[in-house]
Amino acid sequence: MATWVLELSEYKQIIELFLTGFITKDGNTFRPNKQIALALQLQASLGLRIGDVLELRVSNFKNGKLEIKEDKTDKLQYRDINPKVSESIKDYAIEHKLSPDAKLFSVGVRAVQKQLKIITDYLGLDNIATHSFRKMYATKIYEGNGNNLELVKELLNHTSIATTQRYIRVSQQAINKASAEIDFMSSADS
Repeated sequence: MATWVLELSEYKQIIELFLTGFITKDGNTFRPNKQIALALQLQASLGLRIGDVLELRVSNFKNGKLEIKEDKTDKLQYRDINPKVSESIKDYAIEHKLSPDAKLFSVGVRAVQKQLKIITDYLGLDNIATHSFRKMYATKIYEGNGNNLELVKELLNHTSIATTQRYIRVSQQAINKASAEIDFMSSADS
C-alpha cells in the first residue's frame, strides 16, 4: 500500500489527538501520548525515517544542528535545524530528566504505527502511515524552496531524483485553488 502525503490540516488533527486523547467510536479511551506526538512532529520537521527518529538521543541535537547517522543509508546527516525543534528537544529532555546520551523515545516503530492507525481510522484517513510525515516534510521543503528537487534529494539522503519525485505531491488545496482560478468562460464573450 502506498502512503500519501499528509495535508497540514490532517497533520494538525493527528498531533492534536495524540496530545489530548479521545473516545473511539466503539467507546474505548485513547489516552494522550506526548511521546509519539513528539516523534511524529520530529519526523515531519526533520524528514527522517521513523526508525531513525526513535533512535535519536539528546546528544544528536547540538548548537542548533542535527547530527545523525541514518540506519538505512549509513550516511551522516549534519545540518542546521529550526530553532523551535532544538528548543522542543531541550524542553522535553529537561522535563523527562534525560541525560545527553539518553534516547528520547522508549517506544518502537510498530507501537507508533499501531497508535497512528487508531487515530487515522478514527479520522477516516486512508493510506496514512508514519512515512506520510516524511513525505509531508519533502513536499513542504520542495514547495518552499522554488521546487528544488536536488535540495530535497540531499535532505532525504536519496540516491536518485526519481525516488525523491515519488515523495512530492501537490497539495489538494493547491489543486483546488488552481482549478477554481481557471476561467475560459468569460473569454468566450470577447
